[in-house]
Amino acid sequence: MKLSNQKTHRTSFLRKSFISFLIIAIIITVLLTLFLTITYLRTTITMINRYNDKLIAQSNYSITYLDEAAKKLGNALYSDKDIIQFLNMNESDERVSLLASKVIDKHFLTLNNIDSVYLYNAGLDLFYSSRSGERKSASAFSDQTIAKLLTDKHFVAEYRGRPIVASVNEATQSANVCSYILFEPGATAVGLKNAIVVNIQTKALTDSIQAINGHDPVPETSFFVVDTNGSILSMALSPEFGHDMTQVRALTQKAQQLDGNINQVQKIDGIRYLVSSSKSNANNWYIMGVTPVRKIFKDVITASIVATGIVVAVFIFSAVICLFLARRLNSPIQAMTKIINGEVPEKSNPLVSGTEEFQVILSVFESMKEQNFQLDKIMRETGYAAKQDLLNALLSESTTYSMATVREKLHDLHLDYIVSNQLCMCLFKIDNYSQFMSQNSQKERWALRYAIVNIATEIAENYGNCEIFSCDSDKFVMLMDCDTVSQYKLLQDKVERFLREIQWNTQKCLHISLSMAYSTMFQGLEHLPSMYNNMKGSILLKMRYGHGCIITPYMMDEINTDDFHVSAKKEEQLIEKVLEGNYEEASAIYDSISKLLYQYTYNDILFCIVHLIYRIYSGVLSKVPAIKDNQDLTLQEFLQDIQHAEVGAEIDILMNAFLQKLSNKITAIKNTSNSNDLLMQRIIEMVEQEYSNTELCLSSIAEKLRLSTNYVGHLFKAAHGQSIAQYIFDYRMQKLDEYMRNTKLPLSTIIEKVGLEKNNYFYTRFKKHFGVSLSEYKLQLGKEIDVN
Repeated sequence: MKLSNQKTHRTSFLRKSFISFLIIAIIITVLLTLFLTITYLRTTITMINRYNDKLIAQSNYSITYLDEAAKKLGNALYSDKDIIQFLNMNESDERVSLLASKVIDKHFLTLNNIDSVYLYNAGLDLFYSSRSGERKSASAFSDQTIAKLLTDKHFVAEYRGRPIVASVNEATQSANVCSYILFEPGATAVGLKNAIVVNIQTKALTDSIQAINGHDPVPETSFFVVDTNGSILSMALSPEFGHDMTQVRALTQKAQQLDGNINQVQKIDGIRYLVSSSKSNANNWYIMGVTPVRKIFKDVITASIVATGIVVAVFIFSAVICLFLARRLNSPIQAMTKIINGEVPEKSNPLVSGTEEFQVILSVFESMKEQNFQLDKIMRETGYAAKQDLLNALLSESTTYSMATVREKLHDLHLDYIVSNQLCMCLFKIDNYSQFMSQNSQKERWALRYAIVNIATEIAENYGNCEIFSCDSDKFVMLMDCDTVSQYKLLQDKVERFLREIQWNTQKCLHISLSMAYSTMFQGLEHLPSMYNNMKGSILLKMRYGHGCIITPYMMDEINTDDFHVSAKKEEQLIEKVLEGNYEEASAIYDSISKLLYQYTYNDILFCIVHLIYRIYSGVLSKVPAIKDNQDLTLQEFLQDIQHAEVGAEIDILMNAFLQKLSNKITAIKNTSNSNDLLMQRIIEMVEQEYSNTELCLSSIAEKLRLSTNYVGHLFKAAHGQSIAQYIFDYRMQKLDEYMRNTKLPLSTIIEKVGLEKNNYFYTRFKKHFGVSLSEYKLQLGKEIDVN
């Protein structure tokens, strides 16, 4: 369609836009060309100066680096005992020299720019050189320049740490090595000092510049490092200076005429150079960057011409393309505007109806609502919450979806591999979960659990497809894609390495310990619930292996599945030692039980521990009722704490604490006089109440008191000086005397009332107790008693 055939308001917009673009483009092109022509030279000079300044700064850094490297090496050598021994030895020792040379050789392994190291023992006037290995006096040493300086006491006194240029090439006035002298504190009688001399290769000062210039096909800038005496320490030359050292020396002589950082044009031998210089370094060395001016202008003119041509060509090409695109896009844009405004576009326009892009745009508008709906739906079903809900439902078999719906949802969540591939299930459990709950609020616990999932998910990126989600309040489940693993041994190594990394990072970042278990490989959604139940059983093996363990599938084979019972003999021994108050031996007996106990299943362990604790407590209580108070705190505390025990070590601690508390209570009871007095009073009351019972004896009393006969008999005899049997008999004799004095009952009746039996033994014991026979006793009372 021609522009003249469009409506006025549309064609006017297009024409005005295009003309405005052309005018602006022309103005910009002209101004750009003029601007480039005027400013390119200045910009180029500035860039060269900046480039030179950058390289000069790099040389300054290299100077600083060499200073620090020399001083660091010197300090390192001064801190070595073998070097100190060499510097301070009083007589030449070959072994000491050899050890010192080995120390220097060791340091040379990591230092590339060190030429050599000299050691000077001022007391012996002995030099050592790592370069040649010689050990000679100052007069015979190969480097006489250094030797003369170190033996000059005026130099030693005035030296301030700056490097020394020892040797200079007469032809080129260049030096290959500069020396750093580090004197040892203290001096000899003649004013000399022990010293370490570090010789640095000066070519290191411009190595980096040469490396940069090496990438430039035609390097135009030359660089020099010159000391205060005009000697060249290092240089990086352009090809034109490669064989003309006269110009090089002329340029280096200019260095001393330049003060500080400066960029200026210098004329040398009829040639103009742009010279950048600096001496802003600790050694006051001059660093110069030199570029021929003619090279700068040559590049400027060439670049200006090329840039002008490119700008014109780009302008022409852009104008043509913009005209074409403006004409082609104007009609679809107008049609789109109508669609947005609810109007019907002109379908007769071939640029509208025949344009594929426009048809695509129309289809996008028409399907936008449906696509937005689909997007919202996917967003609702994706994310951590959706995955966690679905996978937890699969583990617990609580999902109400059909298998086809489950597969579709897994596909939407990009979890197809869970359906089709081999998997390995891992279960993580937070250790000391009761402590974790008590130390953190509900929000903090939620944040920490989410952080654990994030840590594991981030690490999982290095191990392939993995899905990690929260399960129970203290557990996490990980499903790992194992479809590419052919051997289970390889899977085992990969999984354990993965789990160790999660444990380490969780402990480091969150200070939370995790115990873990993993399964063998399996395939199919139907196996998820059973595998999860197996994992919950496996993680209980941490009872045996402790916090932070990793339970492998093969560890289940080490568990004894038979029923475990503590032998009655062991129980009796435990009770006996506790009754004796001997905690150490009771603990040793329990240790012998626990060594076998932890080879069994978690349920067997808890059952046996609770059973054992009841047996011990009831056995001790039956013998020493005084241990039982109103609240029975010892037993209650144990039963409350055992619920939170997760590993065998925690159970052992609780059990030993229980045995110790119980033993201490027994000991306290035995050592408490008030308790013994109460017990004696109780025994006397029982005798006074039951003396008529012929079966009343020590055993019957101990049984009622739920104490051992030995313990009761020992305490009573210690308190009253006689046995319980004698006390019972004496009391019966006392009651017999009262009946005989105060009643007219027959003797046989009285004997029966006091719990005795009428026999020969009774008469014998009667006479022994009262000192007279029964007949004589009756006569003394003046009573008539029928002995028949």
